Amino acid sequence: MKGFFWYPTIGIIVLLPSFIAVNFSKTFNDLGYINMNLSLIFHYSFLSIFIMRMMLNKRNHIPLIIIFSFFLCLIIFFLITKSITRKNDLAYTISNFGLIVFCILYYYQLFNNLPLINLRKEPSFWIITGVTFSMSVQIPIQAAENYLHWNTSLNNYLLFISITMFCYSIMHLFFIKAYLCATHPQKA
Repeated sequence: MKGFFWYPTIGIIVLLPSFIAVNFSKTFNDLGYINMNLSLIFHYSFLSIFIMRMMLNKRNHIPLIIIFSFFLCLIIFFLITKSITRKNDLAYTISNFGLIVFCILYYYQLFNNLPLINLRKEPSFWIITGVTFSMSVQIPIQAAENYLHWNTSLNNYLLFISITMFCYSIMHLFFIKAYLCATHPQKA
């Protein structure tokens, strides 16, 4: 949990201008998309490194570093080759898929080694569970976002986009649960 507060803090700092631009000025300029696309690198890197640090098998991180580097290079490649001034659905999907891979590896190591910890009181378990839920629900929506934008009604499209925001909200509720477990372990 040490240092995890940076993820939501930087997320708010980065996405607050985008939120204000969309909701109050009704415009979303190229700078807003660049801001969102570059924050994707932080989102993937921070959460992946956090999950790698929480894995039980700490002696052999080489395969994890290779997986991390592979997905990071894919994300950067698609951010560079596609327009960075537009939302890059493929880069978002790859980022979330990479996080799901790390979450699955975490669960595999966790349940394969049967730790002697109470998972209800383990902050890292709640964080990774929140990431798993949020990213796994978002992947199909983000992968089909361009299709939904052009082939469904505006109301249906906005409904699907709202689901992704709902997923982020649920993920942050899991983060709050993790914070409560870390600060009040006897009451978890």
